[in-house]
Amino acid sequence: MSTETTTYNDKQLKLINHLQHMSSSTVCNAQIWKFNGFNIPVVQTMDEVRSLGLQGLPSYLKDEISNSVSFGPELLYTEFVQALTEINREHAASVLEAEEAEDRARNRLKSVTDMLKTPEIDWLVEDKIHRSGLFQIFGASYTGKTLLVLDLVMSWCAGLDRWQGYKLNNDGKPQEAVYVAAEGGAALSVHVDAWLKYHKDVDPSRLNGLVFLDGGEGHHMFLGIGKEQPEPEDGFMRLVREINEVDITPSLIVFDTQIDLAPGIDENSNTDMVGVLREVKRLGDSLGFMAIVVHHTGHDGNKARGASGMMGKCDVQAKLTNIGTGKAKLEWTKVKGRALPQDTISYHIQGYREIDGFDSEGAVCVPLSKLQQGIAEHVAARPSEDLQREVMNAISSGATSARAIADALGMNKDSAKLREALKWMQEATQIVKTGSGPKTAYSLSALSVAPSEY
Repeated sequence: MSTETTTYNDKQLKLINHLQHMSSSTVCNAQIWKFNGFNIPVVQTMDEVRSLGLQGLPSYLKDEISNSVSFGPELLYTEFVQALTEINREHAASVLEAEEAEDRARNRLKSVTDMLKTPEIDWLVEDKIHRSGLFQIFGASYTGKTLLVLDLVMSWCAGLDRWQGYKLNNDGKPQEAVYVAAEGGAALSVHVDAWLKYHKDVDPSRLNGLVFLDGGEGHHMFLGIGKEQPEPEDGFMRLVREINEVDITPSLIVFDTQIDLAPGIDENSNTDMVGVLREVKRLGDSLGFMAIVVHHTGHDGNKARGASGMMGKCDVQAKLTNIGTGKAKLEWTKVKGRALPQDTISYHIQGYREIDGFDSEGAVCVPLSKLQQGIAEHVAARPSEDLQREVMNAISSGATSARAIADALGMNKDSAKLREALKWMQEATQIVKTGSGPKTAYSLSALSVAPSEY
């Protein structure tokens, strides 16, 4: 054994300070000290053992007669580990603080050459959804928002190569995610069951990395934004702790729905709503996950409900629209860093009534072909027979401009309902449009028939 006095670095001395008042036991032995980088000295007398022990230091006492050594003092192992963990955490924090200070001191300006070195966007769904940040999906009731998002999450976590026809960048390997289901309960459970039964080739074990916070059981996750501050047991940090306890690193966290993130906020307030999305985006960017928030449309059905400033905080935004009973279409309204995609996703919500032999009470999103989508949209846009008849009567009476038709029907000339009716009737060859702008005129087609006969 070496008889040299040990030299302790700052980290070791800090650990010693934590340990020096701890009670003795036979658990924290010499091997533990050595494993943690301590060179234990060999001393000749008990006075030296006591002197080092008062400092919280271990030592070997050499027996001159037998030429053997004994170890002491011994420390409580759990307290030793706790102190070491705290020091490691403080050390990591100090390193992070130093890195952040270095970042703050670094000149942030880039040259043209530096800009050309900017890395490509890291995609979760190729050219559609980023790997981290914020994705808001909004739509009217019964468009299948939860079903479509659940389909995305389960496809991603199962390691499928595609979602609704789009490439998933998961290398075919299972992934990890968290679904915060504010409503949750049986309504969500049956759809999880349906997805697994529809995707019979997916081994359920591939979804071990997907976990749910079930609001149906009274479990919640609130952000500390707005007038009503959440209790600690409902805050985001508890969710982080629970995620750590189940030992996953989620690349996706879904918040369904957005309004349930911060009770008491004003949906029409840019301050409140942008604050919510800013915090969600900050969490996604800092912790490296894509945050998906599920939201509703406003009264006109074209925009997300509430404050107008929400879109600016999103990295990705998409709208769901009904295109017929049980059918919907997803359109991209924003993809940061890319031109607005023109392609869409369309699907039919199907369950045991539509799928033969499907033994589940839940439903799944079955993709529609482009032809099926076109037919569904045409049928869904079909104006009522009364409106068709009124338009044809107005044109027959000499009202050939959109303004004249609107006046004849007692409608606003900018009415979306009238505009869509005129478009549909052209596609159905009931009326013919000529000219453009102020010279636009409508006439009856030679093939036009009474609406009841069409």
